[in-house]
Amino acid sequence: MASRILVLDDEENYAAMLQELLREYKYRVDMATRPERAISLLEEIPYDLVISDYKMPVMDGADFLKRARELYPNLPFILVSGLMNTPELVKVANMSVTLVMEKPLDTASFLQHVSRFSEPMTDEERSAYVQQSERNDETQLTAVGLPEEPRFISAASNPSVRFMQELWVWAQSSEPCYLFEPLGGEADLALKDISAWMGNHDKPLQSFTMDELVGDGSISKLNAVAEDPESSQVVLVRLDSVEQIDAAKILAVQMLEKPMSLAVAFVVSSTGDDAEFVAATGSSGLVLPVLSERPADIANYICRFLRIASERMDKPKVAKLSADVVYALLAYSWSSYREIQEVVTQLIGDKQDVHLDDAAVCGRLNVAQMPAPSERLAALLSQSQTQYIQAQSRKNGVTVEEFTASLDGNFAVDSVESLSDMPLLDENLATL
Repeated sequence: MASRILVLDDEENYAAMLQELLREYKYRVDMATRPERAISLLEEIPYDLVISDYKMPVMDGADFLKRARELYPNLPFILVSGLMNTPELVKVANMSVTLVMEKPLDTASFLQHVSRFSEPMTDEERSAYVQQSERNDETQLTAVGLPEEPRFISAASNPSVRFMQELWVWAQSSEPCYLFEPLGGEADLALKDISAWMGNHDKPLQSFTMDELVGDGSISKLNAVAEDPESSQVVLVRLDSVEQIDAAKILAVQMLEKPMSLAVAFVVSSTGDDAEFVAATGSSGLVLPVLSERPADIANYICRFLRIASERMDKPKVAKLSADVVYALLAYSWSSYREIQEVVTQLIGDKQDVHLDDAAVCGRLNVAQMPAPSERLAALLSQSQTQYIQAQSRKNGVTVEEFTASLDGNFAVDSVESLSDMPLLDENLATL
């Protein structure tokens, strides 16, 4: 798997230049222009290498290195600067900086050192995401790719890729957008990626509740964000319920009457059905797929948080998983990415620097007993089939009994509870 690099420099042009140089050599690179924002990225994303300027306002490279080391004790760190004197060199050397390089950088030497700590993407890895994002058979989008791989939300599954494609189409329009987010979903992560793709880089995403924007001062609050060069031009507005969509539409009309450069997304979080939301928003509404319907994204988040937690706590052995632990984590019914983050962090914290065992994982997840290895594939497929049938039933506005009765073969069930006992639609899958 290709490494991920974070570039930090308060001169945006210089940071962008390093980012483009490294991307030209097939590295996966994110950039930040403020140390505090780089810290926020480090808290959410596992990086393999940080390349940082030294002379910066508020927090210099040494202070940033100290904060980064608190998160990741062993993270490789290249410090670059053209204004470092001897005392400053001693300061960073005593902090175990991996390497110090002087500006202007010698490109060949710089790339050689980067290759010591990072792996570039293979041609296959570079094209894999593009190919995945172009598979649109179930939507009306026409070969809409994404600017780059999302770095906040996981888009490893087809439903999440299609969602991000639709969200990116919206971002390039001038219309407000309405999002339905299953409770505990990732709308904020998705909008952070949209913000970066729109050129806001690491600028913080502004968030309001609908109640904060009700009244005469609502437009002025949004205008203040639009005029703030330090704020992202993507704004998230949280609605208490579908009932607030009418008020959101009134605000959207007011925004169009006084054009501003903001992309505003109204987000409804709910444990309920999305049918009422779809009816209220029509073509301007997007539904974020439930995490339980995206097993590839669950696996992605598990790997991400295992790595973040194990590196942060300096317990590399704990993140090495046995087949039993992998099955237990994948088979669990996760409610949200935040639950994955909390549980994985707790699991790493509970253990000394030894492998996670299935007893510890099952205890934390309250799993009484795992099926025998020969039965696990069938159990996972049955779980996915149940989730798929429930999702398709909701999508088609019918009960699960009606949906299963419409399938080819004798697959009818008499209740939602009996879905787990339903035989696999294709029994041969469990033997692959």
